[in-house]
Amino acid sequence: MIKYRIITDSSSGITQDEAAKLGVKVLPLNLEYKGKNYKDGIDITTDEFYNILFAADEQKKLMIAKFMEKKEMPKSTLVTPGLFEEAFEECKENGEIAVVLPIAACLSGTLNSARLAAEDVDGLDYIIEDSKTALGAVKIIIYSILKKEYETKEELEQYIDYLIDHIEFLAVPDTLEYLFRLGRLSKTTALIGNLFSIKPLIELNEEGKLIPIEKIRGLKHAFLKLKDHVENNAPIDRSLPMELGYSNHIENVNQLEEYLKDLLVDGYTKCQISPVVGAHVGPGASAFFYFTTKTKAERFGKK
Repeated sequence: MIKYRIITDSSSGITQDEAAKLGVKVLPLNLEYKGKNYKDGIDITTDEFYNILFAADEQKKLMIAKFMEKKEMPKSTLVTPGLFEEAFEECKENGEIAVVLPIAACLSGTLNSARLAAEDVDGLDYIIEDSKTALGAVKIIIYSILKKEYETKEELEQYIDYLIDHIEFLAVPDTLEYLFRLGRLSKTTALIGNLFSIKPLIELNEEGKLIPIEKIRGLKHAFLKLKDHVENNAPIDRSLPMELGYSNHIENVNQLEEYLKDLLVDGYTKCQISPVVGAHVGPGASAFFYFTTKTKAERFGKK
């Protein structure tokens, strides 16, 4: 059996404590907000960061006033090549293949950072893959990898490619304000959408980009549409792990959990999503990460 060590970034939602139990190396992304820098999951907890970012906005009742005022948004920076080099040296010393699965390349430069670092570590045996996803989707890819043993490096690479090709990421933001503030929506679209309680159903496409599938009025109907999408467009592979994710209002994801209860597999997990991506979707966001029986080519119409 081959020896390997999985290395990922903190946007996966794997905590440092959980990483230690799993034997996974989680390298922190850096968060910058209001002149302060935080190592994600080390200097500040997810709840603490969301309280800083969301608390003041959620106390304001006048949505128009909220949209008109300027608001500083957090910035995240990638894991540096230096941190990857340290992790790679450990793998080399232990005779392990370094298996790197960071956030999607289209969302962060961390993948390229890992590739640059690997070139500077002589004799390193490694696999560096674009996960083409983020958050709990990366986490359940890692869970799935760890459940098996591998005779060869090629066997491990093939299984990783299979998992990436079958991962599904669906999310429902509870507010459009943060998508507007990060340039994903116009002010008019976001404001009108909030006034009429419009909730977009978002999917990560084959590259890992956030794509609105549909706009639905009301959270209940958005969750029902998510369930409909799962059943009719991307059916669940029930042999593999799944996770429900939320930013800071667990009651929303509990509601989604209730709608999906007949589809959930034993042992599914529920966890807060990392602030690195949570800042994009805002308070009250809910997500579902799982593996589907269809390939990305089948789901997105690519040949």
